Amino acid sequence: MYSKEEGTPAAKLPNQIHGNTKKARYHQIMKLQQQVSKQNLEKKIKQEYEILIEDISFDGKYYIGRTMQDVPEIDGLVYIKTENSQDLNMVGKFKMCKVIGISNYDLIAEFIN
Repeated sequence: MYSKEEGTPAAKLPNQIHGNTKKARYHQIMKLQQQVSKQNLEKKIKQEYEILIEDISFDGKYYIGRTMQDVPEIDGLVYIKTENSQDLNMVGKFKMCKVIGISNYDLIAEFIN
C-alpha cells in the first residue's frame, strides 16, 4: 500500500486517499486474487509433478516442498500427506507426487508409489 514518504512529490499532492479506503481497496483486490489463485490451483488437481522436499510440517503430518515452477517466497507450497513424515532422509530429494487437493495458495499432494 502507498503511504506518504517525506520529501517526495507525491507526498505533497492534495486529496490524499484515506487509510481506511486504502485498506478496503487492498482487501477487495486480495479477495479477487484468491479467486484467481483458486481457479489456477484447481487446474493442477490430478496432475503429477516432481517435488523437491524441503521440510517437514511442525505437526509432522506433511512433507513440505515445491515444484520446479514454484518461486520461493512468492508461490505457494506443496504439502505431501504421509503416515510417517519423521523421515528426515526425504528432505532435499525429488519425489513424484500427484496433486489431490488445494488449500488457499498451496497444493496438497500424495506420493506416487
